[in-house]
Amino acid sequence: MKKLFALVLAIAMIMTCSLAMADRLADIQATGKLVVATSPDWPPYEYIDDDGNVVGTDVLMMQWMADQLGVELEIQSMAFDTCLAAVGRGDVDMMIAGLTYDEERTNAMDLTGIYWNEGDQGLLVKKGMGATYNSAEAFAGKTVAAQNGTNQQIMVEEQLTGATLELITKIPDGVNMVKNGRVDALAVPKTVYDSVLAENDDLEIAEFAFDFEGGNYIASVKGEEALTEKIQEMIDQINEEGLYQQWVDQILLAK
Repeated sequence: MKKLFALVLAIAMIMTCSLAMADRLADIQATGKLVVATSPDWPPYEYIDDDGNVVGTDVLMMQWMADQLGVELEIQSMAFDTCLAAVGRGDVDMMIAGLTYDEERTNAMDLTGIYWNEGDQGLLVKKGMGATYNSAEAFAGKTVAAQNGTNQQIMVEEQLTGATLELITKIPDGVNMVKNGRVDALAVPKTVYDSVLAENDDLEIAEFAFDFEGGNYIASVKGEEALTEKIQEMIDQINEEGLYQQWVDQILLAK
């Protein structure tokens, strides 16, 4: 009888966990809150403005999604690798932070389709050094910074094999490290380096560009099919109506 009770209890617990996993979208709507993790150091995607608010094109999209769901948006700021861990544990509903596709990530989280193609992946260097760094071989013996846990880290490791990788937590830290000579270059996507160059005339982009195809994704809690499908439905609408370009224009024109 005890064994039978234990078996029934185990089955009940499994069913309860399954139901809980399947109800995340319903829970978001019931609590009236969408909780999103982001790393606010990727302008114009997400960054902190002069008033201390987290803003950016991704934030505008998250607000639009929250409005579509009829709930409030709660942004939780943390380092990029901490964002990955948070969505992997289910501590937040979603993660958005210039996230690119990595097959290993799908073991811990669900990834949507592309909502924005961020363009070329390049390297920020000191003014006057761009032409010097015109090939992967030109970075041999150099130190290249990349944000921990990002696709840029992987590209440095795989495509700049002769360089020394310096992992950073925040993009502004990497920018300052290039400016003061602590590193020779910083790996970033085009939308980000365009924003950085607009405010730093002592930097430029290297002639070498990474071999890269892809775009930005949203991560949601693994196994939450209803939530992932709803996010994808909204992304499809964003792509069909060209909404993300409107948000990019809104942020860049406001600077």
